[in-house]
Amino acid sequence: MENQPLTKKPIWRTQDYFDLGVIGSTHGLSDGFSGLLKPILVLVVLDLGLTTFQAGTLLSIFSVTTFLFLYPLSLLADFSGRKKEILILGMSVAAIAFFAMQWASSFVMVSLCTFFAGAGNATFHPSGTALTTERFSDRRSYAVSAYSMMGNAGASVMPVVLSLFAVAVGWRSAIALCVLPTLILLPLLWFRFQNAPVSTESRDTEKSITHQLWLQMQSLSRLIFKNRDVVILAMVYALAGMGTGVVTGFLSLLAFDRFALSTTAIGGAISLYYLAGVFAKPMMGYLYNRWGARTALTTPMVLSGALTLCVAFTPWQFSFIPIIAILGATIPISPIILTAAADRSDPAAMASSVGFIYTCHGLGFISPLIGGWLAELYRLELCYVYAAVLLWVSASVALLLPRKGAK
Repeated sequence: MENQPLTKKPIWRTQDYFDLGVIGSTHGLSDGFSGLLKPILVLVVLDLGLTTFQAGTLLSIFSVTTFLFLYPLSLLADFSGRKKEILILGMSVAAIAFFAMQWASSFVMVSLCTFFAGAGNATFHPSGTALTTERFSDRRSYAVSAYSMMGNAGASVMPVVLSLFAVAVGWRSAIALCVLPTLILLPLLWFRFQNAPVSTESRDTEKSITHQLWLQMQSLSRLIFKNRDVVILAMVYALAGMGTGVVTGFLSLLAFDRFALSTTAIGGAISLYYLAGVFAKPMMGYLYNRWGARTALTTPMVLSGALTLCVAFTPWQFSFIPIIAILGATIPISPIILTAAADRSDPAAMASSVGFIYTCHGLGFISPLIGGWLAELYRLELCYVYAAVLLWVSASVALLLPRKGAK
């Protein structure tokens, strides 16, 4: 009789890596959508004759829709179990809205397209994260880290590709070209992923679907708001999002104003920022496993605040882009947030917990408005002082989390 090991490490097949590549690539596209206007903001401002405040408003619209739609859509995903369908429908709406920008000739029309794009893209993170953790439950930590890293990879590639297209064919057509990968990725998602079964034990067949949905939303919300750690994680991510919304949102204007960088150079700088995050995300996962969420979140947020000030006030052009790259390596805390949320959330409210965290992250829509107002009345560098303070406050809130191993 052969001795069998007590535990057996799950063996991944080729199709497992393929599926992780599909959901990770779609994550990269979604994250790329989130910052699609940032590298070409100067071109949009010059083409439409916008003020700095209007530019900030345009950046805020995408986050506003995330804030408005993400949590209700995540509750609907948990209630209906149709995470895959909701994700695909939302990403399709986002792609169509961005594609329609090539015909937008005014601030109002671009804003309207941005609104629908943000609403559609809001479906991705709660449903995508839940589908990933359900599909790869045997190696969740590895899968979530790779999934997060591919999100940053997409966000780093998109600015370079978009900038090159913008120089060649104009910013409107460039945006339309950058959404075409949805034609490949969304059908693959449809065929490769399945929704997890939904428990129907607590549902009363005599009550209307609307009433059941309302009761389920109340139940899921109670599970979330009673979970102290999830609420703190949401606060940390919200403050960090408000800070990074200014850092990346006004980077093209700062680079053009301070050093007269070209559109291609600005796109390259933003890509380096996100590319640094690709390599930093595995380290973030290591920090979480080694020290827990408390220290793993506090340390990079303190460093990010200091580097944000360096971006704003460095007098040398040769140091501007390297500082941006280093900042990109300290600021991507999403693997820590998502893994901690997955570890500490009730399984029945997984998508809703992630949706709540990303909804709070969507509060970042406030920052471009405040940043645009500060730049309009005072100077652009003051936006970055405001961002640094937010990042340091985020680090302070992370200290409320329990130490690793504490109950």
